[in-house]
Order: sequence, then C-alpha cells, then structure tokens
Amino acid sequence: MKRFLKKDKFQLGDHEKENLWLGIQAEARNDERASRSKFAVRPVLGLTTALAAVLALVVFLGHDEPTGPMKMNDMQIARHETTVPNAVSQSSLLPTPVKKSGEGSSRTSGLEEEIAAVDTIPDPENMVAEEATITGRVFAKETGDPLAFADILIVGTERGLTTDKDGHFQLDHLEPGKEVNLRVKYLGFEDEFALLTPSAGQDPKLEIGMEPMIVAVLEPFNVGGAQYMVKVKSTITDRVVSSETFEKFAIDSVNEALSKTAGVVSRAGELNDSSGRPEEFHGQKGGANQSPSTAPADVRNMGGSVTGGTTAPNGEPYELMYFDHTGVNPFVATEDDSLSTFAVDVDNASYTVARRYINGGSLPPQDAIRVEEFVNFFRAGYSKQSEDVFAINLDGAPSRFGSGYQLVRVGLQGKIVPADNRKPANLVFLVDISGSMARENRLGLVKHSLRILLDELREGDRVGIVVYGSHAEVRLVPTDITQRETILSAIDGLRTNGATNAYDGLQMAYHMARKSYQSHQLNRVILCSDGVANMGGSTQAEVMLEQIRQASDKGITLSTIGFGMGNYNDVLMEKLADQGDGNYYYVDQPKEAERVFRENLTGLLQTIARQVKVQVAFDDAAVKRWRLLGYENRDVADRDFRNDDVDAGEVGAGHQVTALYEIKLVDGLAENTEGHRLGEVHLRYEMPVHDSEQAGEVV
Repeated sequence: MKRFLKKDKFQLGDHEKENLWLGIQAEARNDERASRSKFAVRPVLGLTTALAAVLALVVFLGHDEPTGPMKMNDMQIARHETTVPNAVSQSSLLPTPVKKSGEGSSRTSGLEEEIAAVDTIPDPENMVAEEATITGRVFAKETGDPLAFADILIVGTERGLTTDKDGHFQLDHLEPGKEVNLRVKYLGFEDEFALLTPSAGQDPKLEIGMEPMIVAVLEPFNVGGAQYMVKVKSTITDRVVSSETFEKFAIDSVNEALSKTAGVVSRAGELNDSSGRPEEFHGQKGGANQSPSTAPADVRNMGGSVTGGTTAPNGEPYELMYFDHTGVNPFVATEDDSLSTFAVDVDNASYTVARRYINGGSLPPQDAIRVEEFVNFFRAGYSKQSEDVFAINLDGAPSRFGSGYQLVRVGLQGKIVPADNRKPANLVFLVDISGSMARENRLGLVKHSLRILLDELREGDRVGIVVYGSHAEVRLVPTDITQRETILSAIDGLRTNGATNAYDGLQMAYHMARKSYQSHQLNRVILCSDGVANMGGSTQAEVMLEQIRQASDKGITLSTIGFGMGNYNDVLMEKLADQGDGNYYYVDQPKEAERVFRENLTGLLQTIARQVKVQVAFDDAAVKRWRLLGYENRDVADRDFRNDDVDAGEVGAGHQVTALYEIKLVDGLAENTEGHRLGEVHLRYEMPVHDSEQAGEVV
C-alpha cells in the first residue's frame, strides 16, 4: 500500500490492472452463479427488468432528440450489461433498430421491436457450451491448507489468473480437445505443473498440491570487490566478468546482430551482403573477386560475431567461451601436511573441448584444461571386476617431467554391470532449442545423439522430453520405450526458437522426473545444451544449483552434454553436472556421440557409488614433498573426508578413475624404494538410492 500514498496513487501498473480485471470478472461470475442458485425465477425477473428498461428508453426517445455527442443514430447500440446483468453478458453489444417519430410507426410498435430483440438474445449457457472450463483448488500438500492468491499460468501464453481466498480458481473460454499446460507459482513453494486436455463444458475439479521449497544451506565465503556469479575469464577481454556482464551479451541474437551489420556477413556457412542474398554477393579480397565457394574456410565457417563483423575480437578463434580457471596444485612439504583429500571425477569434457580447438587449427586456452579429465578420458588398463564395488590399483615410475621425481598412480576400477543387468531407467531429456542452438547445426547433433541413445535403451525404460527456448514446455510425457515411433517423432520435431530460459527448463524437467520417480530404478535428467542462460527466473548458477542439489539427494541425477563452439559456457555445464551427481561430457562430433551414448551408456545411466572421496596419507619418512596433478576444483578439506554432508563425486558402472601424484622421495630412497612404505590410500563412498539392499549405506 505504500506506493498508493505517493504522488502516483490510484495509478496501477499493467500487471496490477490485469489482476484487478481478472478478479472483477471472477467475482461477477461467482455472483451470477450464486444468484441463479438462490432464485429460480431470476430469468423472469431479468426479462421484466429488461422490458422496463426498454419502455423507459422508448419514452425517452419520444422527446426531442439531443444534439452533439449524445445524438442517436438510426442504429442504436443498447448496452444491457448494467440494466439486465443476467440477460446479457458484459461483453455483449446488442444492435437494436430504433425508428424516429414521424416515420409511420407508433411507440407501441417500437416497443414490440425492442421486446422481440430482447427475446432473440442468445442464452449464455448455450453460448459457452462449445467451450471448455477448468476449475480447481490449490493447497499445501503437507497441511492441506488452501493457498490464496496463487498464480495460475498457461505455459506458452499470456493468460493467467489467481486463486481466491479459499484456493479455488476457474479458467474459462478454453478450446475443447486442445492440450493445456498449467504452471502454478506460489512464494515459498516449488512450482507445480499440470498437463491436461479439457473437454467441452466443465471438467472434474483439479486438485493441485504444492510442496514447500527447501533452500539448501550454503557455506559462507568471502569475495573481494564484487560478488560474481562465476569467477571466469572472458576470452574476449581476458578479465574477470560478473553476472551483469553475462546478461549484457546478446547471446541469442546473433542473426539479429548480423542483420544490422554493414557490409559482408556470414550465415549458415555462406557469405551474404546486407540484403541476405548470397547469390548477389561478390566480395573483394586482395584485389581479386571471390565467390562464396572460394572464400577462406575460416571466414566461411564463422557464424558471425555478436559484436559485429565475421570474426571474433582480439584474434580469438571462438568468442564468448567461458571457462573457470581453478589454478594449479602446488608442491606440499609432507612434514607440514601429509594428507591429500579430493572428490573423484569421471568427467572428460575438457579433453574433447580441447580436441575441438586443435582440430580447428587453434590451441585451447589454458583455463579450458582440467588435467584429471585428460587423464580419465583414456582407459588405464585396470583389471575388470564384477564382485566388489571398487578395486584399488597402485603403481609408480620415474617422472618424465622432473629429474629426481616419481609419478605415483592411484586408480579405481568400478564394478562392471552388464547391459542386460542394468536397472530400468526413467529418463527426461531436457533439450535447449534456443536460437543459439541453430549455429553449427548444434540441435542436429543433439537429435543424432538422442537417436543413438534410443537404440540402446531396452524394455522397461521410459523417456520424456522437455524443451526450452523463451519458455519451457513438455514435448513428450514419460513414454515406454516400446512406443519407439512416438519418441522418434518427438525428437525429429525439435526446432530452434527463442531465447534461453534454462531455469524454467530445469524446473519443468525435474517436475516431470519427480512425477515418474521410481525409487529402485534409475531416475535421471539429461541436459543437452551449449550452457547459455540469459533469461527466466534466474540466470545465476547458484540459484539453479540449489534445486538440483535437492533433487539429487532424493535420487534424481543430472548429466550434462555440451554442444557447440563459440557462445559456449563450460562453467555452468560442469557445475550443473557436479551438483546433479552426474557426468559432464562434450560432444564435438558424431563419433563422440557414439562413445558417450552407445559404448558407455550403462556407465552414464547407472551409478554404483555416490559421494566418493579419496584420501592419500603420505609417510614423511619416505616422501619429502608431493603434489596432486589436477582435481583443483575437487579439493576436499582433510577434516571432511568422513563428513558425509560434504558433497563429493559419483562413479558409474565400469568407470575408471585415475589420480596422478608427483612426489619427491627423501634422500637415499630415489634409487631403491624396495621395502619402504610410501603411504596409505583410503576410499569412502555411499551406496546409491536405487540400490535395493544397501541404499544410503556408507562404506
């Protein structure tokens, strides 16, 4: 109410006006229904009131005609919503012919015409018979209390309303047989979605229970100068950029930016002039005419710069590539700290991103390199085993990178699970269809990857599809794999469109996963995206990570699959998979899609252990100093090795995990380590939720 005490009192915003109008309409409908139920003779009274109003109008017209704005035309527009509220709806405008005196007709005949006009008014009950109505109630699932003034929105439209003080709502004027996706929002509660197809008339009452939102408790941390969404370096400016800077980039408006750029631009691999017609372009380069087909490959393949022109700024091979520099582990004196503790990591996106750079003729930026993901991309040759959850492998050799140093390898081999023994999977594909996914045919590679995965699924698996551009929507409800053609049709029908509302996409995908959740099956969301998020409830990683952390604790995991170069956010994709207890892969070519979705599918889907931590205790009598190669962003405080509330890594079936240590032995041991103890390796993990016998057990 404070705003109404200022100078703009009584001035409502557009949103307030809309809510006020919806409230007035709802109140009018409630009054009308109540009146009908109390008075059986209300139609008769309404007609009597109409006749009296018409009679008064005819008498009035018998007097001299008014002049100016009040002058009546031959065709009178009679508004009955005020005098006959139950005979004519508010929006009805009834044309009634009115003859002037002196035209050969009496007032009585005019009255008869008015009565005939009123008699021909369509019955409102019949007028809405071909429309559909949805009624329902919104309540707190835990307590059953009604939720007053909750927002009910129709996804993909601008229509919506709020519940009344008792949590009830009524949504009118819907098209029968047309699918409606409702989104319910209420402060302090998780969004709920309802997908239904209304029939003509009024459907049975919809009951929507909402669960309170549990906000994860984040450990406090200090930052200097400003608070950043993610502390990264831009390849354009080589400086730390904030969340505000992210939002300023027109990430999804490449085509729009190009269309406003003077001179030559490149679209879909073809050179164009400002008219957009490649066949009319004849450019000049080095004094010689060139056609599009003979243009340099680096120019021909560029998608255009969001800052204008056809090349990225500052000589970078790709612009808007976001990586998080996590530093390099230093050497540690064993007498000062003999413990090395880290969470395992089986991701390998860093390797394939670097490969994409090199195949394109460029070196990857230093910030893109995560050593452990390079090491774990390759098979280490550990012996396969199917009994224990893990087998630990230890070996070492002189280092090739420093004289007098040794390399020690700590390797974990996860339990092999044959494909036929894999648990049934409930999968939700969350697909980014925003405008940026049209570049380099990214969405085409996504669809190719999903078809490969579909070939490897088996009886008992289910697939649902959620997409997001400017808004999120359901393209396929959870469907059994036996309905292969239905699933393929949904995949083939994906088209790029709009901005990038990743936050809403994640919310809707997790909502679908929760609805189809089976505790002893594999429940996973698979995100396919370029990692860009520039609109929606939030574009900040931390806000998205909160809901993902809650879901993963309940057994719904998230794997992220990256696509595209230029306009790609490695930071967000890696963090989402980390918090979602899943894997992060980057698909740079169809062959990589085969490796991820066909060769390693069981490892992708079935987790054999979560919260996996490794602690190596070096013996200072043998090891002078040591350092861990990689795992900088997986560091765990030594004191938290046995703290099961601290998040760690997850390992899938058959996965191998390798950590390399570079160590300096004490004087005299470098030539002969026989019989000397270098240290101990400790492993701690928790059994996953889908394990029917040992779920939650810590080993």
